[in-house]
Amino acid sequence: MAPPSIYGDPKITQNEDSGSVLLEVLVTGADPSKTKWFLGEKELAETDTYKFSNKDEGGKRHQFTCEIKNFDKALAGEYKAKFFSADGENFATFTVQQGNAPEFYEKPKIVQRDNGNVIVIKVRAKSHLEMKVEWFKDGKPIKSSDRVKPVTKPDDKDKQGVQYLLEITGPQKDDQAKYTCKVSNAEGSNQQSLTLAFD
Repeated sequence: MAPPSIYGDPKITQNEDSGSVLLEVLVTGADPSKTKWFLGEKELAETDTYKFSNKDEGGKRHQFTCEIKNFDKALAGEYKAKFFSADGENFATFTVQQGNAPEFYEKPKIVQRDNGNVIVIKVRAKSHLEMKVEWFKDGKPIKSSDRVKPVTKPDDKDKQGVQYLLEITGPQKDDQAKYTCKVSNAEGSNQQSLTLAFD
């Protein structure tokens, strides 16, 4: 036997719709009932702000999640999850930034041009720092091609905003997928997803 082991990298994700930040880590060989979460040195209890859960992934692996609800800057800091087994302990750390990641100020939209020959996924974001954008299709990075290309342009509706477009020319059946636009700046990142499906 051995102490619990951390499987892969701990993940921090933000849920746009709920405003929650999720801290997730996959651990092998931990006793879920003994897991503790900390912010700095202070042990956290479940409250309206923090919700803890775990999911059995099989093979003695559990995914542990701490949901930080309605995240704002006051909740930023160094979080730690401690795991225990009969043979020892281990921990994972998460640095939750209090910076201002880019923000989206409109729901993503799909529009058609040229009688449906071009489909455009439109996202609007703004940031006080320079932003960079990445597009994903079903979780895989999209490479620009003659048919599928990302376009960035100033937003005519909001001087501080930027429009990020993904233009798909001559849409095909295998273009149906979940598309994610991830925008980042030096202080964090944010993402929006939507699913493209044809009737």
